[in-house]
Amino acid sequence: MNLSKGVILVKENVGTNLEKKYGLPLATAMVVGIVIGIGIFFKAEGILGASKLNPQVAITAWVLGGIITILAGLTASELSGCIPETGGLVSYIGRIYGDLAGFMTGWMHVVIYLPGLTAVLAYYTGSFATIFLGIKSSPLNIAMIAIPAFLSVYLLNIFKAKSGGKVQTIITIIKIIPLLSLLMVGFAKGTHFQPMEVPVGAAPFSIGLVLTALVPVMFAYDGWMLACSVGGEIKNPNKNLPKAILLGLGLIIILYIGLNIALLKTLPADVLAKEGTVGAAATLFGPNVVKVLFGGIVISAYGALNGLSLASIRFPFTLATESIFPRKDIFSKVSAKYGTPINSGILMMAISFLYLIAPFLTGMSIDIFADIPVATIWAFYGFLFIGVIVFRKKKPTLERPYKVPLYPVIPILAAIGGFGIAISATIAHPSYMIYSILIILTGLPVYKSLKK
Repeated sequence: MNLSKGVILVKENVGTNLEKKYGLPLATAMVVGIVIGIGIFFKAEGILGASKLNPQVAITAWVLGGIITILAGLTASELSGCIPETGGLVSYIGRIYGDLAGFMTGWMHVVIYLPGLTAVLAYYTGSFATIFLGIKSSPLNIAMIAIPAFLSVYLLNIFKAKSGGKVQTIITIIKIIPLLSLLMVGFAKGTHFQPMEVPVGAAPFSIGLVLTALVPVMFAYDGWMLACSVGGEIKNPNKNLPKAILLGLGLIIILYIGLNIALLKTLPADVLAKEGTVGAAATLFGPNVVKVLFGGIVISAYGALNGLSLASIRFPFTLATESIFPRKDIFSKVSAKYGTPINSGILMMAISFLYLIAPFLTGMSIDIFADIPVATIWAFYGFLFIGVIVFRKKKPTLERPYKVPLYPVIPILAAIGGFGIAISATIAHPSYMIYSILIILTGLPVYKSLKK
């Protein structure tokens, strides 16, 4: 090993092709495992707050988010079938709009989207673990758990790729247990039998409130596209990727909407907004069982963290294999020993680590790294959904194992939803979008230097 520009580079790498080692179960586990992370457990009260305590607004936002997500999944599945390459969104946009668009998409993933979400997942893994262990949720205690958890998933997926995939599948199965427990017991034992009842003092229903609440809802739904990042390593990807996306999203939407109704059956909206999912769980199960549920939530957060790291290590590699990333000779290599793009993985681990330690060093809120990526990624999704129409005109004879139904209506609706979320997020936090644009634009001089 040697050091170059602060990144450890592994020199025994040979080759640029990744083994097709994952099947439909792992692809589906990637979708479910990344999406069902922490958002569903800590966003319920935040979404009620954004809804001004109106449960009708909150449930409408969850349903609308589910509809937009399934439209997005139906649309993206066509591209996942006909462009079964490692890199997912980067590869799709690059094939449709050209190298510059593909590079900017990948650059956004490398410098904003993936490091931000990884930092959030690692932080909340530590935060929930302190509650489970019954220790003070101080920054030091959170860091002492979050940092080892962060390092463990990256090292596992860099040096033990197949083990990382198995961990993802197992944890995905485990993490559904606390969700199903809350959902079923909430419906069976919930004493508040009017979940859509609007409490006194809540804001009236309005489309504006729904759109405001939609932004945090989409954080809870986000991450499914990252399953496509391992497209080049999935067996029979033309069929398995579309199946994984649609099966995974269908399960997630049913769980999310059902759980939120169950929570509102357990506690009125104004109480739920204060006490959150923890308060509802304590009402249903008692304090002792709540601790067990928090153990499940820690596993859920760790599983999503594992899925993010599994996906993220492929992005510099994908750009490098397309000759649109600095030091492509280094980052396009695949380890002969481990079968993974080690240098690409170490780079993403280093960048993500900087995001993770920033809140501990500066006192800033980690939630900033949850809100910024949502606004950014859905703008790119909007272009992707329009790109399905563009790509059909550009490559009309290309084999498409799966075609989006009701074409072109569903791609157009998905694009409207994608751009609508980005616009709503920008209106809610304009500084976040400005920050995103400025950071993403730093990629332009990099791209120009590469072309020279």
